[in-house]
Amino acid sequence: MEYLVTAPELLATTAADVGEIGSAITDANASAAGPTAGLVAAAKDEVSEAIAKLFGEYGQQYQAVLTKAAAFHDDFTRALAAAGNAYAQAEASTAALLTGGTPSALNALGTLGTSAVTGFANPSAQQVVALIMGGTWNPLPDPVYLGNVNLAYILPHFPGANPLAQLTPEQLWPVTPQLGNETFGTSVAQGVSLLDAGIKAQLALGNKVVVFGYSQSATIATDEIRNLMAAGSPNTGDLSFVLAGNPNNPDGGLFERFNGFDIPFLNVHFNGATPPNSPYPTSIYTIQYDGIGDAPQYPLNVVSDLNAFLGYFVLHSNYPFLTPDQVAGAVQLATSPGYTGNTQYYMVMTQNLPLIQFIRDIPYAGPPIADIFQPDLRVLVDLGYGDIGPGGGYANLPTPASLLSVPNVGRVAVDLAEGAVQGPWSAVVDIVVESGYTPATSWYPDAYPYLPSPDPHLHIYLGQPSVTGLSRLTSGLGSILDLIPAFS
Repeated sequence: MEYLVTAPELLATTAADVGEIGSAITDANASAAGPTAGLVAAAKDEVSEAIAKLFGEYGQQYQAVLTKAAAFHDDFTRALAAAGNAYAQAEASTAALLTGGTPSALNALGTLGTSAVTGFANPSAQQVVALIMGGTWNPLPDPVYLGNVNLAYILPHFPGANPLAQLTPEQLWPVTPQLGNETFGTSVAQGVSLLDAGIKAQLALGNKVVVFGYSQSATIATDEIRNLMAAGSPNTGDLSFVLAGNPNNPDGGLFERFNGFDIPFLNVHFNGATPPNSPYPTSIYTIQYDGIGDAPQYPLNVVSDLNAFLGYFVLHSNYPFLTPDQVAGAVQLATSPGYTGNTQYYMVMTQNLPLIQFIRDIPYAGPPIADIFQPDLRVLVDLGYGDIGPGGGYANLPTPASLLSVPNVGRVAVDLAEGAVQGPWSAVVDIVVESGYTPATSWYPDAYPYLPSPDPHLHIYLGQPSVTGLSRLTSGLGSILDLIPAFS
């Protein structure tokens, strides 16, 4: 792990010095503006006038460049001063924490404002504050993370929201030794306490709060929602949640697929779904085939399992870096008739299967080879998932894994035949595009299975049971495994 040593007082002094230098340069430029931009011709002949005009234009262009440079200089000076202020806040909060700080000191660290560094106004009362948490390995999100998440997930729903980094441990022993030796369960429990303190501090200021949780911190947010509901659901008009890569996603989250299971020693308890009946406005975003948020419903499908396993490595880390357009383009998934909950579910569709990404990564030859097989492989992968949409399942219903499904044999046969045509055709288009003829991108197939779909109608829908034989097995096994002590 690399460390950064910073002296906030030096940053402040440097910012002041840089500001003085900028002022001196600005004064000098102003003095030179007239003589350089308004050069008088040496004589009345055409040559002298042309030369004067040429040098005058160069002088004007020079002044325009200097104006832009001055603006950049001012921004740099403000950022340098803000960085010193942010580091000073971090030192003060950390000192309070390490010397036995109170919950308010913990909250000060948990909601440390990096807004000054990222260009957002400092938080004040009567505004929307986004408490943004990182995922495993990322206890305190940096300004780049904050900016990306705020643009893609927060601002479209909460214009003008001010993002603040919310500290959470985000540990998973033994995977995160650099952060400490906390197990997943301990890390989540401490994260819930920190998040709760952060929420209460902002509500006390009169602010509205939106919480962003990703991966492990989505589980933290889920537990916080449960605790709030158990306490009578306070502040429903002032508190919202946005979750991404959620292990507790009702239909697809790994912790709901195998609800009740337990991994001994590591203190990882599969604790079911984010409450779909939560009174708090919530948006849950899932990347299709992400093995954490979109695990197969039918684990006997080995092809689907392997694709989801690889999806963890290929897709799960992408959530904080999705563009606003990618998030805005997510498909809103169907909810059950009469659903009155306040949660909306979105899926970011995945064009390229993680299963064959290693082939696609081969320069030049990789994409055509992968696309030959991908359409039919997509059908086989999707047979491991239930259909979400009309005539299928619903995203808000907690759905555990099941051993048996009833394929729609006719639909599967048609899609495989279609894929057998789409695959070679898309490979040919790949070759044409790689040759430099970009208009050929419009030649790609425009239907399933070349294109992904959350509802390909590959199964005969027989209901969406909340309990299955496999869920009873995993829950019973988890009760036994839970008796084994966790690492401490």
